[in-house]
Amino acid sequence: MKARRVLSSILACLLSAMFAIAPAAAQQPEAPRERPRIGLVLAGGGAKGGAHVGVLKVLEEMRVPVDCIAGTSMGALIGAGYAAGQPAADLESFINGIDWSLVVGGKGRRALKPVEANRLATDTQSELKVGLKDGSIIAPAGLVDTSSIDDLLRTYVAQARMVNDFDELPIPFRAVATDMVSGEMVVLDQGDLATAMRASMAIPGAFSPVHLNGMVLADGGMVRNIPVDVARSMCADVVIVVNLVEPPAIAEKLVQATQLLSRSMDVMFEVNEKIQLQSLTERDIRIDVPMGDITTSDFERVPETIPLGEAAARTATDRLAVYSLPAAEYTAWRQHATASMAEERRIAHIRVEGLNWVNADYLQSLSTVRTGDLIDIDAISRDARLMAALDELESVAYRLEGSADRTTLVWLPTEATIGRDYLSPSLGVYADGGGDLKFQMSLQHVRRWLNERGGQWRNTLEVGYETSITTSLYQPFDVGQQFFVEPKLFAGQTLENVFLDGDHVATVEFRDLGGRLDFGWNMNQAAQLRLGYWASDRRASVQTGPPDVLAIDADDAGLAFAAHYDSRDAASFATSGMSAAIEYYQSDESLGADSEWERIEAGVRKAVPLRRNLMWVSLAGGTGLGDDLPGDRYFSLGGPRTLAGYQFDEIRVESYWIAQGSFLWRIKDLVTIKNQALYAGFGVYAAGIYDRFDGVPDDEVYGASAYLAGSTPIGSINVGVGYADRNSAIWISIGKPVGRGSILDDGLFR
Repeated sequence: MKARRVLSSILACLLSAMFAIAPAAAQQPEAPRERPRIGLVLAGGGAKGGAHVGVLKVLEEMRVPVDCIAGTSMGALIGAGYAAGQPAADLESFINGIDWSLVVGGKGRRALKPVEANRLATDTQSELKVGLKDGSIIAPAGLVDTSSIDDLLRTYVAQARMVNDFDELPIPFRAVATDMVSGEMVVLDQGDLATAMRASMAIPGAFSPVHLNGMVLADGGMVRNIPVDVARSMCADVVIVVNLVEPPAIAEKLVQATQLLSRSMDVMFEVNEKIQLQSLTERDIRIDVPMGDITTSDFERVPETIPLGEAAARTATDRLAVYSLPAAEYTAWRQHATASMAEERRIAHIRVEGLNWVNADYLQSLSTVRTGDLIDIDAISRDARLMAALDELESVAYRLEGSADRTTLVWLPTEATIGRDYLSPSLGVYADGGGDLKFQMSLQHVRRWLNERGGQWRNTLEVGYETSITTSLYQPFDVGQQFFVEPKLFAGQTLENVFLDGDHVATVEFRDLGGRLDFGWNMNQAAQLRLGYWASDRRASVQTGPPDVLAIDADDAGLAFAAHYDSRDAASFATSGMSAAIEYYQSDESLGADSEWERIEAGVRKAVPLRRNLMWVSLAGGTGLGDDLPGDRYFSLGGPRTLAGYQFDEIRVESYWIAQGSFLWRIKDLVTIKNQALYAGFGVYAAGIYDRFDGVPDDEVYGASAYLAGSTPIGSINVGVGYADRNSAIWISIGKPVGRGSILDDGLFR
């Protein structure tokens, strides 16, 4: 009995203890739950994508962390920068500091080109180049040069490019692209971060695609403009979506072919957007950003989009507050997300990969980066831009590989998809009030890299006011292409009018057959010297008028010298920079000529930007150096570029000087990002004309002109009226400027 009582007491104590402990356990606080992982989804939208930065500013202000990011096109660009450790304030400074006319419009690219490449392009006055392969025409992969975009992206995420796995970035990241071969979505999660961004925003037809692992990658918006499912597969318990909203389409504005084509792309994007947006749950947050009249291509308006994104995000602050972290916890997250990946390295080796016909040593000669240098991203970018400006290259990427003490800089140039042979066509039309109608069609063919020194075979065919065919071989002597020789053969005919004291009395056809041998020096990116021998068999026949008005049957031969300087921002209708040229010709009997004479001519023009407006100042002059020039070698003046108020060839002189000044008021922007606009111009000039062909006494001439002119998508245009000494003239010129007489009619001054 006693034992039983003891056992019962022990059992009672145990039961009492259990009941006493149970309430205490129930009253203990639960362990803190982990916060939901947040995935940020940034939609594509070209220039509209700057709004993403405004949203990020609000997320930071409200202490909302981001655990992973998925973006398309411009959304990939903004998302990659944030994922690589740049806070919203840095992104805003970067976006606002971009010169989109340089990145997308090609501004500044001409100054990086070799002087000979610019001289060759000036001859045609055309930016269009198409390839020629096996008798077929090959169009460029994209209408917009992407080398500046590539460089921008590389600089933007310079340090993060050392990270191959995008999960190892401060914030895991994915970029979405479209494989143009399979039509499938491609999620880029590793490799070069700049290349991933570039692939995601490669709008077909506008930007060349990215070739990667057998795929041809273009804009991801075609298959997933809002990649919600990509973010969920990465990490997201909760998705924050930034949707860029354009105004609804209007039937009245869907009439023209270009409007319908643009709308078809929008419809393609909207279909896949709706599917992704419909997958959002109650926990997810959708931020719609109304973009107003800002379109995908309005890159010059990107800074305007940031406040729009900020305003839209503030409308969702109540829902965003649910995911806000305490200050200390957010600070810790932010410090991790902005961790610097900078590492000081020296370049131990440099090599070039991927070239088939361009000489790698030539590219190395353009570079300022050398082995032993500390890695300087700005210096590498400058060299990449300089190489990418070459016509034979489409882009120049690079990567850094190896260990910190044995880093190799690998240049990755991409040769032009149009190949070694290209054609460059151009067309120009000119008409004036005197009934003179001139047109000029030109087709230039160039075969590049005939040998490792960069030799070129060049051919030009012109039909119209001047009909001619030329062929030449441009052969550099050194790898850096500083010194060269160029033998040339030419044949052609030109129609010129002859005036006597303002009256049109004859039209003369000149026929030339000859050649030239130049030795040259490319002094720098803007200056070139040429010295050589020339010979021409010239015949003249009068088409209308007195048969002996300008009778020519002569062989000319002798020395020739030419120097030119060209720092203009465009090959025609320059808005900044200067051009200058001097040309000297000698005809000498000891060198095979029928008669002896010499002439020299020089000109200079400065384009001075005045805020949005423009001023041109020009000086030119020529002289026969005391010799009696043959009638066909007189300087020919007249037309809108020399003496507005006179017709082409109206005044022929042995000596002259001209001083011109023009003010151009910018009245209408056409394509702002490419600096294409219409100007209302007013010009004045003074000229001295001496030893005239028609025997009129020497005189000084003063005149003025008014015109509408500019650079347009179809080329230069000039419509105007000129007045001088009771003479007046009107004209219209479209495309390549037509007509030549003085040095101011040369391509350097058009």
